[in-house]
Amino acid sequence: MLPTRALTVTAVLALLVASLQPAWADVGDAAKGETLARTLCADCHLNPAQGEKQGPMGVPGFVAVANRPLQTAEGVVEWLESIPPMMPNHHLTQDEMYDLAAFIMSLRKEPTN
Repeated sequence: MLPTRALTVTAVLALLVASLQPAWADVGDAAKGETLARTLCADCHLNPAQGEKQGPMGVPGFVAVANRPLQTAEGVVEWLESIPPMMPNHHLTQDEMYDLAAFIMSLRKEPTN
C-alpha cells in the first residue's frame, strides 16, 4: 500500500508544480510575434546571419537572443518590460510582449533546461 500512496503523492505534487508555472507561459502567439517582429524589429534584429552583439553598441539577432544559455520566454518579457534605453520604446502591450517572446523562443535551436 505504501508504494501506491507514494506514487499518488508524487503525482499530486507534479500536478501542483505544473499549475504554479507563470500564467503567461503558454499565452504568447509566436505567429503574431513574428508579424510584430517583422514590422517593428526586423531592421535591427532579423538580419541574415546576424549573431550575438559585437561590442557595447552591437545589436544581437533574435536567433542569438533565443539561444543564449538559460534564456527563457520569461526573461525576454522581463527585458521588454524594462524598456531598455538602447531600444526605441514601441509602447508594447503585455500581449505583444508575450507574442514577441514566443516568437523569439521559437527560434531556439538548443533545448531549454
